[in-house]
Amino acid sequence: MKRILRGLPPFIVLAVLTSCQSAKMEISQETTRSMIAADTVEEEDPVAHWARNWEEYMDMPSEEQMEASNGRERSPYVAFWVNYPGVEKAIEYCVDVHTDHDPITTYYCPMNWTTDVSSLEEQYESVYNDFTDAIGGYCGFQRLEDGSKVFIMTLWDIFCKDSDGNVKIIAPEVVYPENSGKAALEGDAEGSYVNCIVPYDWRPGRDYRILLQQSDSDTTGNAVFTTWICDLAENEWVEMASFDSGVPDIYLGKSGGFLENFDEAYAGDVRTMELSNMKAKAKDSSDWVAAESVIVMLNSSLGIEDYVGSANFGSDGASFWAITSGVDGLSRTHEAQEKFELEAGDLSSPY
Repeated sequence: MKRILRGLPPFIVLAVLTSCQSAKMEISQETTRSMIAADTVEEEDPVAHWARNWEEYMDMPSEEQMEASNGRERSPYVAFWVNYPGVEKAIEYCVDVHTDHDPITTYYCPMNWTTDVSSLEEQYESVYNDFTDAIGGYCGFQRLEDGSKVFIMTLWDIFCKDSDGNVKIIAPEVVYPENSGKAALEGDAEGSYVNCIVPYDWRPGRDYRILLQQSDSDTTGNAVFTTWICDLAENEWVEMASFDSGVPDIYLGKSGGFLENFDEAYAGDVRTMELSNMKAKAKDSSDWVAAESVIVMLNSSLGIEDYVGSANFGSDGASFWAITSGVDGLSRTHEAQEKFELEAGDLSSPY
């Protein structure tokens, strides 16, 4: 079940915290809950619109070209980090996301973040995980091979090694929805983590706002990371997932994202994602900070060396966009890493 508030921000103001955090709000117990179906809506969506004319950014492949490109390798992987000037420890990130082309086996990830664990680094000789050097998580929309649509949120385990070589593993726990957390299997290619996958009928052509928050648990005292989604056409906020990190006094670090085809059998299809209104709120601040720039890394996924096809991406100042296909020669070529400047957007509260 999902916690929903129609036409209201995701929190009701309870108190102003004057110490280490800005004003926080919580859901009242009277908030209604309902399920969101994952069925595809076949009728025309009256609020759907194209983010842009994608044919100006890539030559659209034919069905025959896409079929011929399926099964070779995965299509180009577009990853990025966002620069929020002055924000080192964050308590909130927010971004608006729009997809137009939504083939199966696609991950639209508008939020991929590191976690600031400096408080743990003061206690242990080393703090790490078994996947990458950076501890953190990610969340976003996926369309699976069977056509179903889901929201996924993942947090990686934290490994803490003391001076005697003893290692303590801190695994996060999904506290909402209840009993929905799933730990990685031993030997998983992405290391040790816990994820939460829930049905969510996101639709191409619509604008969604994703909010990621850090707060402190009233019961454990640990840092809690929670994601919310607002369908901007419906003005409806939905709490998607909430994780107790297992440790207090940790915060959101860097924020980025990616556009990914996760099965080469469907690499030929066109995939698009556009992000706008990107903003962050730092610890000890009540002000939102607008994104200043985006650094894009093409085909930088760990363990994958052979991507094929075409990718184009860039910024018009107000937004960052990306389009990919497993078909070769459809767009201009890019460097392995490029930087795009963004204009300061609306700094009012996103909720």
